Amino acid sequence: MRLGARLTTHAFSAGAAGISFVVQPVPGSDQLFVIPIQYLLAASLAKERGAPLSKAAWSQVHQLIWGGGALRLMLGLTLGLIPLAGAFTNAMTAFLTTEYLGYYVDRALDNPDNPPPALSIQDVLDAITSLFTGRAR
Repeated sequence: MRLGARLTTHAFSAGAAGISFVVQPVPGSDQLFVIPIQYLLAASLAKERGAPLSKAAWSQVHQLIWGGGALRLMLGLTLGLIPLAGAFTNAMTAFLTTEYLGYYVDRALDNPDNPPPALSIQDVLDAITSLFTGRAR
């Protein structure tokens, strides 16, 4: 990841996390702020490179943003009932999904004709499984 893209992604991620932490007491309200921030991040990274994202890449970007929104909403409705745990979880998921989005967009801009596949739930499960099976040996 290029330095400019990394710094831009970190700034947007920190903003998304901060806003998500502050507005957590109202379930789902962070979506009103975090989703536009994430779209702005994707557009900013493309503008920074001077290259538009392909339609295939934008399709993946939409899936990442709305999938992250669903994840934040689900965690907010479950852990949001626990004081501070909900706010912390909201902030962390906003930060992590925005960081991954920036990483994905940067990789997609490296190869606009053939964007990489987005991270799936199965990829996450495989990574967690390999982490625990690798340590058990």
